Amino acid sequence: MIRSLATKTPAVVAGAALLCTGMATPVLAQSVLEEVVVTARKREESIQDVPLAVSAISRDSVEAAFLMDATAISQFAPNLIFDNISAGTPGAGGISIRGISFQDVEKTFDPAVLMYIDDIALGTNSGNAMSMLDVERIEVLRGPQGTLFGKNAVGGVIHIHRIKPIIGEFAGKARARVGNYGRRDVEGVLNVPLADNLAAKFTVARLEQGDGFYKNITQNRRDGDNKEERFGVHFLWEPLPTVTSEFQYNQSDMDGTVDPMMSINSGLADLCAGFGVCAESDSRPYSGDRREGAGGLRQDYHLDTRDYTFKTSWDMTDDLTAVLIYGHREIEDSQAVDYDDSPLPLFHAIRSSEYEQDSVELRFDYDAGGALSFTSGYYYWNGKTDNWMNETVLPLFLDLPEDGCGTPIGQPACQIDYAEAESKSHSFYFEGDYRLTDQWIATLGARWIKEEKSLAKRGEMPVFDMVSLPPMSADRNDIDTIYRAGIRYEHSDDLMGYVTYSTGFRSGGFSIRANTVEVLEDGYDPEELRNLEAGFKATLLDGRLRVNGAVFDMEYKNMQQELNIAGGPTGQQDTVVNASKATIRGAELEIDVLLTDTLRADLNVGYLDSEYDNFMGSLFTDGIVRDLSYLPLRRAPQWNYTLGLNYSQQVGPGELMGRISYDWRDDYATTATNFPGTEISSFGLLDASLTYRLDAWQVAVYARNLTEEDEYNHPFVVAPGIDGSSLFTFATPRAPRTFGMEVTYTFNDY
Repeated sequence: MIRSLATKTPAVVAGAALLCTGMATPVLAQSVLEEVVVTARKREESIQDVPLAVSAISRDSVEAAFLMDATAISQFAPNLIFDNISAGTPGAGGISIRGISFQDVEKTFDPAVLMYIDDIALGTNSGNAMSMLDVERIEVLRGPQGTLFGKNAVGGVIHIHRIKPIIGEFAGKARARVGNYGRRDVEGVLNVPLADNLAAKFTVARLEQGDGFYKNITQNRRDGDNKEERFGVHFLWEPLPTVTSEFQYNQSDMDGTVDPMMSINSGLADLCAGFGVCAESDSRPYSGDRREGAGGLRQDYHLDTRDYTFKTSWDMTDDLTAVLIYGHREIEDSQAVDYDDSPLPLFHAIRSSEYEQDSVELRFDYDAGGALSFTSGYYYWNGKTDNWMNETVLPLFLDLPEDGCGTPIGQPACQIDYAEAESKSHSFYFEGDYRLTDQWIATLGARWIKEEKSLAKRGEMPVFDMVSLPPMSADRNDIDTIYRAGIRYEHSDDLMGYVTYSTGFRSGGFSIRANTVEVLEDGYDPEELRNLEAGFKATLLDGRLRVNGAVFDMEYKNMQQELNIAGGPTGQQDTVVNASKATIRGAELEIDVLLTDTLRADLNVGYLDSEYDNFMGSLFTDGIVRDLSYLPLRRAPQWNYTLGLNYSQQVGPGELMGRISYDWRDDYATTATNFPGTEISSFGLLDASLTYRLDAWQVAVYARNLTEEDEYNHPFVVAPGIDGSSLFTFATPRAPRTFGMEVTYTFNDY
């Protein structure tokens, strides 16, 4: 892996040098790195003062890197993977931090890495791969963050902060973008002063990719096209000098065709050939093109989200502030997915769901400038979902309609399910700092959590006039207390070191896809994590160099993993099981340096050493329990790094800016089973952009994935066998090379 780093990095440096060739003598001097302010501990602090592993992505960085959606932030933090995880559910991303991940879209499953948008936690992966519109900054917190952020922040937190309204200013921005694959985007932001103490910000956007990345040779069209329309309004009101209130409403409507599932094994072709109904040459992988498929059904999707947020802050005294936050989120989504990648209706699903969540947080922040400062509060959460699923396997062989039910080898293989679930959470938390001396500061924190979950499900097989699933239900309560204890040493204003011990907790639950009463009622147990971490933060060379590093050792107990196990009417069912123990060790390094007054470089490197210590489970259709400790943890590459170069130079009457970055990852497993064909080979993504800014106008060109990497995003297996065979193994390739141009007009320095 070190050899790969050494051989690939020169190409990046050479590309950056080429990008910067011919520019005029430096005029726009930058003598020091800008201070980065974050709220990683729910109060404003310099990132160099926070005794946690935190990465921050500024508004300028988001725009310079042309981040189209949240999945692209992986390049800005070590040991972070954020990928689209499911055909049929665009806008859904699976997040892995330090090898801790959960990559399912069903609303009954809790993510292992918690995503926040403006202080509101998102309770599901659906809708988390949001477009990067009107973003002020993004914070990536690595390691357990449960004491302050609560519900299921086992692996860490990604917190997206939108730009707030500005009182007393009329300002805004308009942008138009065109690119290959039919990219056509228009977006605008307008900040309006409504009174001396009241302002509103309006956001509108229409984002469209008219041509999909994938060619369907059966239907002679392209799949993967999408369109999103967004609207938002954000009010900021200061009725008193000590009171600030905010209200936000944001909506997003997405439509299109799903990214198709491509066949990556010969099981389907062999099955078709055995029945004499399709030829190998009709489908992947025999065409040799990873972005060419043969699905016979049109795969449409629809995803709507609605968000309401209310936040008010009251400075009760000079030292004590009370904060009340309420959030409501609604999601409606539906999709039709053709899983077989063949011209025939062999295996497809039609699913839809409705989801809503409510959360309330009351927080008190105390800081008198003395030895003690703390944050404490109460948090309530409620989430509900209704889910409908119609799965069909091989209707052709029973001479049934495409939306009917078929049966392979005489076994019923069509199921129509309906499920409803609810989750409630109550918690009290406290975390405080105590300054022992001028240089030594201790941190203590704890959070008491109570989780309540319930699930009810029923299903039927209408063609066979039989019930495949009797009505069944289950509920459970989990109670736990998690902790953080740490000590940090402030050697000077420019150098700090810390050691912290923290625990994480993710409640147990039930699989919405369970096909037997036993599997549904048994559910899965809570998982627990212990993390020991040491790190340092240094600002050197008179503010021109920033170096942050951390090492960590994490021990998992009852680690939750999604598996396909034997049983149920279709011969297989998806559920979550507990791997008894796992260990993850690693290191992280982040460097930001001003090489010259106009050239800045950033480098982040991550290393992981992960393994199961004890994992007994059933993976295959034979149903036998085996020792699975030999399997690798998924989405945990041993090495990963990103190198970026940014150039800013006065050219003529305006400013010319360029960025080039190379994001490289070692090979890694994508499924808990690491079944043949589902491992991602090592790859690197090369991106570049060039921008010219003149007064209020800005023109830019960009390109992403210049080397045309075509690794898969999210392989999965249906009916795996111990011999390495399967009924189906499918995956969605990542996006190809994309490029485009955009024009931006900004007024009053918005």
